[in-house]
Amino acid sequence: MNQAIITAPASMLLTRRAPALAVVVALIVSACAAPGPDGTPSAGLGFDCNPAVAAGLGAVVGGLIGGGTNTVRGAALGAGLGALACVALNYQAQQVKTAKQVQDEYKVAHRGMLPEQSTLVRYDTSFTPNTVRPGQKAQTASYIEVAAGTRDATPTVEEELTVYKPDGTVAKTVRKPVSSTNGSGGFKGSFAIPMPEGVPQGVYPLKTALYLNGKRVGGQDGKLQVVQGPQGATVTLIALATN
Repeated sequence: MNQAIITAPASMLLTRRAPALAVVVALIVSACAAPGPDGTPSAGLGFDCNPAVAAGLGAVVGGLIGGGTNTVRGAALGAGLGALACVALNYQAQQVKTAKQVQDEYKVAHRGMLPEQSTLVRYDTSFTPNTVRPGQKAQTASYIEVAAGTRDATPTVEEELTVYKPDGTVAKTVRKPVSSTNGSGGFKGSFAIPMPEGVPQGVYPLKTALYLNGKRVGGQDGKLQVVQGPQGATVTLIALATN
């Protein structure tokens, strides 16, 4: 990142609001667009950005947008969204049914036959806990069941989570393999969703998706609603809907 550009005089940014806004937005994207250590790309802003830098740049953007008496409030909201762009959506998965167990159950339900190509048998997602505060984490809880096909014994299974900002733009998206070896069987998967301090009020749409051999075969939609209460901001999780 070019330090000289980031430390450009604030007076220049404030006297020419529109050009400066475009410059700062470009800086946030360049600061946060590189892939993470595991090489996984991110739509929107990426994984290895510095949360403090992104929050600071977001504050500048928010202040420019707010302007006048709303500068401070705009800066605070921008800082929260900037930090959200840098959170890591960590993923964990474990196998709870063997490939053979799922195949045997599939044959019972389908007159002793197995599919030629691997098939998604079940995909359910929920969230826990129901309420968290900024600075804490929510998480997804998925159950995934895939029956291997007679011509596709080792399918690739991946789960994806996308978090959107209240304005509908992507804040973060990540796709992870459910299994590093054989993708068939039954699995429990979970994404951690950290909500940084200072995230603004609003509804944050979520989308989960399951991919089988690179093809999307299932997904669910949900929402995180950030509201301001007497004890401070809280995040209320709204139930997912299958899509």
